[in-house]
Amino acid sequence: MGKFRIDSISALARQLTFTPTDLRAQQIGQAEELLHAIEADKAYPLDFITFRITGYRPKSVSVEQLAGVALQHDLGLLIESVSETLDVQTAMLAEPVLAIDDVTERFNVTSKTIQRWRRKGLPARRFVFPDGKRRVGFLLSSVERFFASHEDQVARGTNFSQVDDRERDAILRRARRLATMCHCCVNEISRRIARKLNRSPATILHTIRKHDQENPAAAIFIRAAAPVPDEERAQLVRLFRRGVPIKRLAKRSCRPRSAIYRLVVETLAKAQATVGITSAEQVRLPRDVPSSLASLCATPPLTPSAERALFIKLNFHKMRFVTARRKLEPQFARNRDLTVLESHLKRATETKNAILRANLRLIVSVARKHLRGGLSLMELVSDGTMTLMRAIDSFDVHRGHKFSTYATLALMKGFARSVPQMLSRRSRGEGEESTMHEVADRRVPVAAERFLAREEVAQLMRRLDTRERDVLRGHFGLDEGSPATYEQLGERLGLSKERVRQIEQMALVKLRSARA
Repeated sequence: MGKFRIDSISALARQLTFTPTDLRAQQIGQAEELLHAIEADKAYPLDFITFRITGYRPKSVSVEQLAGVALQHDLGLLIESVSETLDVQTAMLAEPVLAIDDVTERFNVTSKTIQRWRRKGLPARRFVFPDGKRRVGFLLSSVERFFASHEDQVARGTNFSQVDDRERDAILRRARRLATMCHCCVNEISRRIARKLNRSPATILHTIRKHDQENPAAAIFIRAAAPVPDEERAQLVRLFRRGVPIKRLAKRSCRPRSAIYRLVVETLAKAQATVGITSAEQVRLPRDVPSSLASLCATPPLTPSAERALFIKLNFHKMRFVTARRKLEPQFARNRDLTVLESHLKRATETKNAILRANLRLIVSVARKHLRGGLSLMELVSDGTMTLMRAIDSFDVHRGHKFSTYATLALMKGFARSVPQMLSRRSRGEGEESTMHEVADRRVPVAAERFLAREEVAQLMRRLDTRERDVLRGHFGLDEGSPATYEQLGERLGLSKERVRQIEQMALVKLRSARA
């Protein structure tokens, strides 16, 4: 059983388990009626959902709006979890109950398709079947009603196994040619034939595997190319991310370009499945934090309307990212699917950073009130920035509160926990420092001078553009590498030796004028 996406629906499901048995059964039926009426692309008030299920009208009106796509998932989960507490036996019901196997056999679909329909609004309950086991089942009326309102989805799903003999022969003929002549792998064979015949890759995969099981002597997939080892796969993906083209990677690995393309896209798609939007920028502080406190307050605070718009935009892109990632199947993914996925993640991150920058002055204001002896303000600002990032992720804009109020409470709670820990670590550090005073390194002044010199060089390098910085770092070995000649830098940057020398001279002139 999955997890609820909406806290208020999860709380409602817990409340329903304490209602009388007869009333609970009636509320499950009303929840099913509501689930059939929910549309994924709309939003619904929480009070409306509560009233449709329980008949209760709250005295105060809630402004919380629930997304339809999340409601379809959570209402199905509510029906399943609450029905499990009723111990209803299928033999006692007048209406037929279909198990998952019954639905798959009747409509010629896979169990995976059934699970996908459940996420789209097909209600499922927990019943006790004649064998005494408790399993998921579907009321016949609910199944028929869902199929009547989702004809396009049902048609795509039931099209899985409807392959006639002529089309089956065409699939096998193409698969045999791709496996023997083009040396394609299993996934590439399925994807290519699916695109050519306008079929699902899963249908092609199922058809060929069924043929191989029935005809082991003439098996097709046994002739397909072997999968790429994990080490080689990781190396190819690293080279692709560095900018090496697919054509060169294919030549290097002695594989078709299509196979390398599929390998790279599939690996990147699997990597996206582990990305969390809420932690995308938690390890990186804004660049202007360490420089000075004045730059923290450069961004003006948001107006209420702008703040609400940004949070709605953030939630929208987070929802689109999660939805696209859920639909993505790595073995059949294409580059444009990853582009859509990464664009939503990028926009969600940019929106989150915009909210963060607009509230940095709030961090400074609250941090000053918690400043203690032995602590620096920048320490507290760094800790408060992490707290504010978490507050952005957990803030619910539909409750009607200002984010500054919510963030102030979160910062005060965070500082109340972290400041004593900082002071405790500082006191332990001072004790260790007094113990080691006699063996202190006398070269500290020299190290400090070197540190200041490095800081000054880094500050001056920020005044140069990217190419000028690359030339100076490479020629003088500033990246802790051996110094490179003009000719070596020219080959690395795609420039002539004379052009590299001219760029270096211009960069040095800029640095001298800046230092003067």
